[in-house]
Amino acid sequence: MNKLKNIGISALAGTLVSLSAAQAGGVSVSGNWELSYTNLNHEKATGNKIGMNKNITFGASGDVSDGGGVTWSSTIAGSDAMGLSSASLNINMGGIATLAFDSGTGGYGANAVDNIVPTAWEEIDYGFSTGITDVGGVSKSKGVVNLTVKAPGAGTGFSISYVGRMGGGHISDGATSGDTGQGAGLDVVVDLVDYSAAHFGLRWGFAAELEMPEVTCERVRQSLQSQTGYSELHSCGKHKDNPYAGTMYYKMQLGPLHVGTQATFKNPQLSADSAVMNKRSIVAGGALVFGNTLSLSYGQGWDKYRWNDRNRGFSHSVADGNQGTSYGVNPLEITGRDANEYSRIKFRGISAALNMGPVALKAVKNKVGGMGENAQSSARSHSEINLSIAF
Repeated sequence: MNKLKNIGISALAGTLVSLSAAQAGGVSVSGNWELSYTNLNHEKATGNKIGMNKNITFGASGDVSDGGGVTWSSTIAGSDAMGLSSASLNINMGGIATLAFDSGTGGYGANAVDNIVPTAWEEIDYGFSTGITDVGGVSKSKGVVNLTVKAPGAGTGFSISYVGRMGGGHISDGATSGDTGQGAGLDVVVDLVDYSAAHFGLRWGFAAELEMPEVTCERVRQSLQSQTGYSELHSCGKHKDNPYAGTMYYKMQLGPLHVGTQATFKNPQLSADSAVMNKRSIVAGGALVFGNTLSLSYGQGWDKYRWNDRNRGFSHSVADGNQGTSYGVNPLEITGRDANEYSRIKFRGISAALNMGPVALKAVKNKVGGMGENAQSSARSHSEINLSIAF
């Protein structure tokens, strides 16, 4: 018996050695150091305007014996705690399909196309607490599984991303996220055309996302109706139903000129009277790119919010239904059931980048007006100059 046991252990050890010997791949280390000078509009206290950022990325890659390859990367932010910023694992299945696990890079799914309008450096809503409406909520979560299939040539293809629990942090091997207060999420990207050459390029497609909270008013109503036969609710959860969003994008390159536009619609399905009913945005812009050295860009964006209740903050809700009655509380208070109040935000920005090998000098100046940036009617601005060194 002992002899047989020893033989089994020896055979297993030999198998493990042979499997380990078959694994091979290259390892790389890269990183960047950034120094920035940031200036806000005069109404905001800025304090020290000079900041630093340090990132180091460890990567590895190798070929799969039956064809294809696998890549892995982890980025560590250079804070005092040296915490993990993002990580991803990508399996290339023969050059057409890729299967990836993403933990915070946001480089997959709808988040990768949330705003593809060309810019020299940062997007036109960079630096503001209220960003322009996009569709990146699901695939920028940590713990996303993504499958992408691309046809060769024109690049027609699709991408599907799924996360079992939105809002979670990085999860260690063998651990779970627990309850984050959010549900699962799913998004889909379809590229009708995705072609890129030296002096011409064209990308046209659309994306959609769906969030699935565990508790919604619609689920509560259906459960109540099945149990009691009644469907009238006096209160329910945060969401009326599953939040959803969709976007269509188009960009083209003609020599040094790059132009693009994108339109997005988002319904957060929030139930509170004071909440936004839906959002819609349009972004357009262009960039001039001179080789690998100099690039300049300008863009504009328009965001429009529709609210659940235009009388939010007053003594009566539109839902009270007292149509034609003057409350005599505030002249801005509106009677009746017309809740179609809209608020608008306008973004515009310019950016530039000068690349000199591993050294790059970049600048951006963005402005936001309307109800943007803490609902101030006056224009808000964010200006930044950035020096980065990569290795």
